[in-house]
Amino acid sequence: MRDILHMRTTITIGEDLLDEARKLSGKKGYSEAIVTSLRDYVDLKKRLELLELLFEQKTPHSHKQVKKMRRKRQWSS
Repeated sequence: MRDILHMRTTITIGEDLLDEARKLSGKKGYSEAIVTSLRDYVDLKKRLELLELLFEQKTPHSHKQVKKMRRKRQWSS
């Protein structure tokens, strides 16, 4: 579903950065390398946002509660 709309654009990117992105992405063409790099960047930002949300919330169980539940075999490790 991502590839339905294509937009042709002109941007200025340093040749060294383009070459590095192409090599790291494993793509032969510059366009493929740029698209892959942008997708990776967006995915990374989404994962980082999820991690931030995860660490903002309190853990559902304290250490004491987990130990007690393990003793009663209600919690697996």
